[in-house]
Amino acid sequence: MAVVGSTDDPTGSPSHPPAPPQDTPAEPAASAPEPTTSADGPTASAGGPGASGGGPGASGGGPGASAGGAATRPPGGEGATRPDLAGAASPGHLLALIRTRPGWTRQQLLTATGMSRTTLFERLDQLFRAGLVYESGSTGATVGRPARLVRFDDRNRVALIFDLGQTHGRIAVADLFGRTLRMATLRLNIAQPPDRLLPDLLDRADKLLRVDENAQVVGVGMGIPGPVDVATGRLGASTTMPGWEDYAIKDVVRSRWDVPLLIENDARAFARGEASASGGRGILLAVKYASGIGAGIVVNGEVIGGADGAAGDIGHIRVSDEGPVCRCGRQGCLAAWASGWSLLDQLADQGVHTLDDVVQMHTHNPAVIAALRAGAERLGRVLAAVVATVNPDTLVLGGILGQLPLVAEEVERWVRADAVERTMQKLRVITSRSGDDSATVGLTLMVAQHVLAASAIDAALGVG
Repeated sequence: MAVVGSTDDPTGSPSHPPAPPQDTPAEPAASAPEPTTSADGPTASAGGPGASGGGPGASGGGPGASAGGAATRPPGGEGATRPDLAGAASPGHLLALIRTRPGWTRQQLLTATGMSRTTLFERLDQLFRAGLVYESGSTGATVGRPARLVRFDDRNRVALIFDLGQTHGRIAVADLFGRTLRMATLRLNIAQPPDRLLPDLLDRADKLLRVDENAQVVGVGMGIPGPVDVATGRLGASTTMPGWEDYAIKDVVRSRWDVPLLIENDARAFARGEASASGGRGILLAVKYASGIGAGIVVNGEVIGGADGAAGDIGHIRVSDEGPVCRCGRQGCLAAWASGWSLLDQLADQGVHTLDDVVQMHTHNPAVIAALRAGAERLGRVLAAVVATVNPDTLVLGGILGQLPLVAEEVERWVRADAVERTMQKLRVITSRSGDDSATVGLTLMVAQHVLAASAIDAALGVG
């Protein structure tokens, strides 16, 4: 059995705090035009673009909004970066603008886009009929009739997320802003053949989705501990995941849910989530330190994937000519010295069998403390070279080992000792702000950006 243990939370309670209070009071939603029908695309149903017809997911009231309530505030809130309005005459670009804040009056949209009233109303009609926007709440004006607010209809739209590590995984149903609605955590062995492991994971996800069948799955995001070409979704060769390179993951997943599947390296997914917590500005270097070691680099919201989809694979940088043999077959890799699986080998005579044991013993067991310090030193010295190369303003450490204060302090000490001062004048070294949720957030936003991209919306609506 691929899934050897789990902890489920099928209650539907969000793991994130509720959305901030809205700027305007809510009132019963106004009737929108009846949706048209089509073979596919956003006109197919109120589920919108790419939705899995009748697919299960979030509660009927939708994430962060009751049937007549205010829509959830998008990532970045009111100050979120607005899309390029050069193509604002298209419904896709108009939707992108609407998504940047909780609600707009029609007059505000006219001012922001420069459209004529006729064009704006035509575009809004297309979005209403596709179930992509709805009216709810008003401006609360004290003189005259209050103006109704147009909102992005995120109700009942969810992403299905698989955050897979080498030994642990997390399956989540999330709203399109990255908040986890339901989740299952499980132990796994990612080295299992994909035709054995993946069907078990999909069955577990299906069970999680069946908690509520009112919503629409609009996309699936999957993070895996190996190289991924994000543009094609193709997995690169990996000793961590033998047999996955040529496996038809997309076909298997889409046989369950006929929606887009986006695959990303797990460390880069973590980096995406951490970047969103800072508004996507600046240069961020994020490191996932757990069973393996990987990194992600985000520059002003753009993730560097690399020519081969292997950007951030720092675990296989050789740090010595001699030393332990790595799982990649070479000697002296950082992972062979400092990864979680290496630490477990080093500490086997201490009764340490899992990384949870390391965490429990890291404050009082001298051998565990020494091994963690040595591993953090090697990681810090590798990261010093990365810091000097990309000059980030933030270095975020995550993963079960990276979040330990002992590890974070030691990594920062060696980064600052080895890198030249002028590459660190603005550098902050912090532990993950979202913890285990970071990769879920990153993958969810990746799905949302894909299925709600202006070009995707326009194509689904048949706009040339």
